Amino acid sequence: MKKKILVIDDFLPLLEEVVEFLSFEGYQTYSANDGTEGVQMALQHNPDLIICDIEMPKMNGYEVFKTLERIPATESIPFIFLTARAQVEDYKVGLQLGADDYITKPLDLDNLLMSISKRLKKHDRIKEVHQERFDVLLKNPLIGIFIYTDKQFVVVNKKIESIIGYKKKELNKIKLEDIIISDNEIIISKLKSCIKNVHNSVQLKISLLKKNKKAVFVELFAKHIQINSKNAIIGSIVEISQQNTNNVSSSENPTTEFGKIVNYLVSIGKEQVAEEIVNIKELISFETKSKTQKIKEKIRLTKREKEILILICDGLTNNEIADKLFISNRTVDNHRANLLSKTITKNTASLVAFAFKNRLI
Repeated sequence: MKKKILVIDDFLPLLEEVVEFLSFEGYQTYSANDGTEGVQMALQHNPDLIICDIEMPKMNGYEVFKTLERIPATESIPFIFLTARAQVEDYKVGLQLGADDYITKPLDLDNLLMSISKRLKKHDRIKEVHQERFDVLLKNPLIGIFIYTDKQFVVVNKKIESIIGYKKKELNKIKLEDIIISDNEIIISKLKSCIKNVHNSVQLKISLLKKNKKAVFVELFAKHIQINSKNAIIGSIVEISQQNTNNVSSSENPTTEFGKIVNYLVSIGKEQVAEEIVNIKELISFETKSKTQKIKEKIRLTKREKEILILICDGLTNNEIADKLFISNRTVDNHRANLLSKTITKNTASLVAFAFKNRLI
């Protein structure tokens, strides 16, 4: 594939000469005769190298360089200043800005060709190193790595496939919003803002819907990038259960909390209830302390309801609760029904999980 070179110069005879010469040498060339047009051409064509005059109308060469350096898609493009200025100070200014070379007029085309070749080779080596590092990252067995545009997954590694159960070919047909199930609108809004570079990066704890229709809880980090002049994000996904939780108390760790519930119920012979809780575990999203507190304030439980809820969570049957509290089975049934109604849960297992998750007891 031909390397693309953008030449920016307001002196048309020289501009045409350089473009014709580079085209003859096998490069794909683009041209602009002022700085403003040059910036537009750079964004449109994403060249492999830019040659730019310094003294130009509308926007001089230094301004062109500074503008393109602030844009992620063009910040790393090799840049050669081309100018009639031959003063040492001018040369220093160009290189201090970060330009790759500074060639003076009258122009020696062979010297220009040599400089272009060196800059392109150096840039290719840098890209190869970055690609090698990225390849190593993709092979990481613990972290899911992906690149996503506003429409589809461009790159996913094996870990992503194992986390959510979809193969790369399947993910090509799936949008990210189709598999996010926690606070979908808010999460998608934040990710789209990152794709558009409104926010350079985001870090979120979310739940994703796996291919088998179960939820998996992950921490997602995404950073804005550009691929072939298109906005995108590169991100990592780590399952929450795989993270180091040494500094997190058990009350803040849903995995530990669920484990305690299940182990306790099994230890007292309530395997069936434990099994039900395990089945719904993946469908309960992570909640912040503030949200949990709001739920506790909203759900007003009477003293008797709290007593019965504690005994339900201990795995006692209606008969056992009635005997322990010296009340009738019908009274227990009524309180259980009130608890299900207040917590908007459908069965005992859901009620137990809800109570532990939101610290109602």
